[in-house]
Amino acid sequence: MPAGVRNPRLGRLRRHPVLSLAAALLLLAGAVFGGAWGYRVLFPPDLSCGAGMTAAGKPAACVGVNLDSTPFTKGEPERMRKLEDAVRTANQAVKGNTTSVVLMLNFSPVEDVDTLTYESLYPNIEGAMTAVWRANNTAAYGSTPGVKLYLANMGSQYGSWQQAVAGIGKYAEAEHISAVVGLGQSTEQTRQAAAAISAQLHIPVIGSTVTGNSMNVDPSDPAGKRPIPDMFRVSPTNSDSVIAAAQYVTGLRPAVTSLAVVADSVAGDDYTATLAAEAKTRFQAPDRTVTVLPYTSPRSLPSGAGRQDYLVQQFNLMHANLCQAAPSVVYFAGRGRDLGAFVQNWVQGSPCGTAQLRIVVGDDASEAIRDDAVLKGVASGRVTVVYTALASPDEWGTECPGSDAKRNYDQFWSAFTGRPDPCTKQPLATTQSGAQPLSFDPADLASGQAMLSHDAAVAAISAARHDEAGLRNPGLETGILHQFYCAQMLPGASGWLSFGADGNPVGKPTPIVQLGPDGATKTVTLTWPGSAPNLSLPQRGGTGAPGC
Repeated sequence: MPAGVRNPRLGRLRRHPVLSLAAALLLLAGAVFGGAWGYRVLFPPDLSCGAGMTAAGKPAACVGVNLDSTPFTKGEPERMRKLEDAVRTANQAVKGNTTSVVLMLNFSPVEDVDTLTYESLYPNIEGAMTAVWRANNTAAYGSTPGVKLYLANMGSQYGSWQQAVAGIGKYAEAEHISAVVGLGQSTEQTRQAAAAISAQLHIPVIGSTVTGNSMNVDPSDPAGKRPIPDMFRVSPTNSDSVIAAAQYVTGLRPAVTSLAVVADSVAGDDYTATLAAEAKTRFQAPDRTVTVLPYTSPRSLPSGAGRQDYLVQQFNLMHANLCQAAPSVVYFAGRGRDLGAFVQNWVQGSPCGTAQLRIVVGDDASEAIRDDAVLKGVASGRVTVVYTALASPDEWGTECPGSDAKRNYDQFWSAFTGRPDPCTKQPLATTQSGAQPLSFDPADLASGQAMLSHDAAVAAISAARHDEAGLRNPGLETGILHQFYCAQMLPGASGWLSFGADGNPVGKPTPIVQLGPDGATKTVTLTWPGSAPNLSLPQRGGTGAPGC
């Protein structure tokens, strides 16, 4: 356009001020929107969280209750994404009157910081999904209401438990949340979370693998005696675990005359604290020397520092004292993820006259069944590793039809794998036409955690379906759970589910499981630390079950 010639369009805008203002606003909005969009393209956010969650922690993770089954972390493993998608698909298929169960764990473990891994998380999710699938598609646990499953993340080292509890509370009414299950490990954070849910929401909290003796004690009670009113668990306590280990050690031949307790003294870990305290007394026996060798695992680590390296230094220094004690058995009262550093030091350390060391571990050893250092140690022949499992897929034997407890497990196994019942060879009958079966790998049952996660969810679902008030009466389901004992036991995968007045399980077995060099597990014996064998419902007029 020649110099001095005005643009006719601008002239029209000057003659129409309303049009001029609209154009200006449009241009401004475009600049702002374009600038914000451009900024997001050039500098994308580290993490975008779905409904019910917020970003927290370093590295950042989405914590809270995952309503849309979106990723918890950036770069989440593909297998975790598939499970989240499967949870979303299953929830979308549930229509009409519903109740929801929340599986609350650390769903964003940080490698070499947390003492659990993604591999150990998957069976927990699969077990809870199996319980929900059975509730919605079979007659095993009633028929209504329909059940949804949500995952709630407490973050690395359970550091964001408060956000997870707050998220559950915010959506409890809208999503008809009737119980929280899981919890994960026996730490002070998970105990605080259980107490907060009980105090604020008055709904049951059912631990699947929390075994610390004081995990169901209210942390606000200075005397340390008041129980958390709404807390239950489906796994035995550490006292039962050590009793089972002591029974196993007593039966070894030649007799064990020297035993060492390798005890983690870290503060804030109820699992290691109560395990060590019980071991120091339960293994005492005539003609046996018991030596306690302490170590301290890290509560937190600076960036770039590895848990394994931290512990290798301590176990390296412990080696001489261990040789001096000359035990034929070591009871490792520490986290399963720390066992690899201990085994590696023993195998690679200087020989001291002990050809083979028997290592007995608590239930957290299920975290070590894929630990390369542990498996190489077993393969070397220098160590054998057994642990007191909370559940084991072969604990009920292979005889058909077997006990009632085995038949309960076979029904679970069929639902978990989508395969015919191993004894009857019949496919699992479903109440919903066209119900798509699950197809989880039987190998995922090795740790026993899928069985326990299933059983915790089963207890929650069974209580919700007996709540005729439709979840309008907080505390009612806690009362219902207390009725599940004696003749009213629930059929679980890990054994009959029966709760004592303190919420602890009654009459649960403890399998003693041996770890092979390839990570395979085998139940070598089944112990009953707190009762006689509990395999069937009691007969009329008989005893048969604990609590009767």
